Amino acid sequence: MKRNIFTGMVVAVMACAGSAEAQNYTTPFMPASLLEEGVYDLIAGESSGERAYYHVMELAPYEMNRSAEDYRGDLHETRYVYGKLTEYGLPNAVVERIGKSTTWDGVSASLWEIRPRRIKIADYEDLAAYLAQGSASADVEAELVWIGRGTAAEIEAAGVKGKIAVTEAAGARVQSDVEKAGGAGIVSFYSPRPLVDPVQVPNAAIRPGRLFCFNLPPRDGHVLRDRLLAGENIVVHAKVETTEVETDNQILTCLIPGTDAEADEIIITAHLFEGYVKLGANDNNSGAAAILDIARTLNSLVASGSIAQPKRGIRFLWIPEISGSGVWVNSHRDIVGRTLCCLNLDMVGLWLAKSESLFCLQRTTMGNPHYVNDVTESMFHYIGATNKQFLATGAGRPEALKPVFGVTGSHDPFYYAISAHYGSSDHEVFNDFGVGVPAPMLITWPDNYYHTSGDRPSILDPTQLRRAAVITAAAAYAIAAADENGALTIAAEVATNAAKRMALVQQTGALRINGATGGDLQATLKRALFDLDACTAHEKATLISTLELSPTGAALKKYVDAQIAYLQNMHKIGAKSLEDLVRARGETLGVALKPITLTPEEQKAAKVYPKATPLVLETGYGALRTIPHDTFVRHGIMPPVFGRNAGAASGTPTGVAIVNGAEIARLARTGNNSILDIKKMLDAQFPNAESIGDITRYLEMLRDAKFVTY
Repeated sequence: MKRNIFTGMVVAVMACAGSAEAQNYTTPFMPASLLEEGVYDLIAGESSGERAYYHVMELAPYEMNRSAEDYRGDLHETRYVYGKLTEYGLPNAVVERIGKSTTWDGVSASLWEIRPRRIKIADYEDLAAYLAQGSASADVEAELVWIGRGTAAEIEAAGVKGKIAVTEAAGARVQSDVEKAGGAGIVSFYSPRPLVDPVQVPNAAIRPGRLFCFNLPPRDGHVLRDRLLAGENIVVHAKVETTEVETDNQILTCLIPGTDAEADEIIITAHLFEGYVKLGANDNNSGAAAILDIARTLNSLVASGSIAQPKRGIRFLWIPEISGSGVWVNSHRDIVGRTLCCLNLDMVGLWLAKSESLFCLQRTTMGNPHYVNDVTESMFHYIGATNKQFLATGAGRPEALKPVFGVTGSHDPFYYAISAHYGSSDHEVFNDFGVGVPAPMLITWPDNYYHTSGDRPSILDPTQLRRAAVITAAAAYAIAAADENGALTIAAEVATNAAKRMALVQQTGALRINGATGGDLQATLKRALFDLDACTAHEKATLISTLELSPTGAALKKYVDAQIAYLQNMHKIGAKSLEDLVRARGETLGVALKPITLTPEEQKAAKVYPKATPLVLETGYGALRTIPHDTFVRHGIMPPVFGRNAGAASGTPTGVAIVNGAEIARLARTGNNSILDIKKMLDAQFPNAESIGDITRYLEMLRDAKFVTY
């Protein structure tokens, strides 16, 4: 842009707005923080993206072979985190050992071409990802043979008996057929993202058996493929030593205590171990490092008196993924029973701009309505708004209003997204039917280095690590410190967000109506009204959850009641607006709107209110997994394949496949939702929601298992 035009634009803006202050008044662009501004500034100032980055460098500088000595006592990560907690003066830091686990472990492995040339192809000490987890020990000289994508026909045509199969497919996919054909082993150059990184090796695994599998990067695998396709006879020497190792489940925990020893707690968690063989910088030493800096930051500020000691305790957990969080919650039911919510950090450190990624907040489902989502979301928006460059600030100097940058990190804007729930991490343990602690997840996604040898510190950004720490620390402290006034602030945040979300659901319904044909108008309106019903019920439940912050607060109760009445009125107005739109559309299409009615099945479902029994919490995490195979079969439901249900019966599994069983169970927990309500909430969340009949069938199965009563 030419300088004279730019100057003219600045003058025009200043003439119109008068000043930056006047522009703020007419066009607010910075949301208020849920925390007192001075408290937020102290948390942001004390945090350090560099320290979090250095923790990652110490925990997982590269993917390495864990030594036998490391398995015998405290693991390297355990020693490091505990040492830092002690150094930072964190109270109650402890290493818990809850049960044991057995893991496959690679000792050594090498793959050499010995004819026609002598070249080392792969070595476990160079890169641990070269050897697929689950590989068996071997010492074999054999010919390589190309099997393409590893279909049964390709394997049969290749003649793999006594040979090592080379494939572009994942080793686990071809393992059974290669084994049946008498193959000696597998060399795979499958990569989930070969066009992103041709030297990337996946952290792949095969099932324990008699085969080994070497994983090569596509760059090297293509060379072998082309030589074999050209008719070269290549003989290799594969030498593999593996073992099984037993180790304690090591869980680190510390507590920043609240002023009220009887008050509830907030948990912040990140898995320190994703198995014991795989080491990843972003997944998930970034989360472990971030919460280590959060613990340091909050403890330092509280200990120095810079911020007040919160009323409620803030507990930190570093755990083995899923397995560790599962045994911990079942071993500490007293703590879990008084935990308000949990924030799970999994893969939070990517350099977002370089990775074309976003920092995502993945909210809880409708089965776990809770204000923790809105509190955390508000911190995302606050960081986003205060880490952009604004012409209005500093008399034309573009600068962030409240910069949260790493010393050696990016100065990028904050790229983020507020997303729906997604599982596959430790927050699912807390959200479980048998636990019932609402837990959103914070994650950088997509991740082009996920579960590969490319997951190294070089892909991380100290700025992003610092922002993840500030968001989490600020959200946790806002909840932990909330008195009745703080609870009112949080309730107001929930209420205003609820109105926006309800308006969005109404807007989505209107768009569907505008796209419907005459014959679909009635059904489209019914679905839109059902979605609005589901959203309204969920928002009311979320508002009600704020009452736990001040159970005796009369002002809070009065405000929440008023906001619920407002949402009910908004629902009424929204439903009327949708009906008016259908009438208008009907006039243009020559279709008359008929009254919306419930089918006999829906009428019946509307009268049944399932409710979880005390046995659910008594059983704890994994309650649904304890239901016997025969109970599923008796109700015509396909049994799940995990836990005690796996292999419990022979033959092909039959019955209805229930995809959203965990959410059905969660929605039945309180007894406030009818079966029809559950159907509406499933439809509002999932494209593959079960029918009323299948929902009823699943709930009958839960009743048979004594987990639900009507």
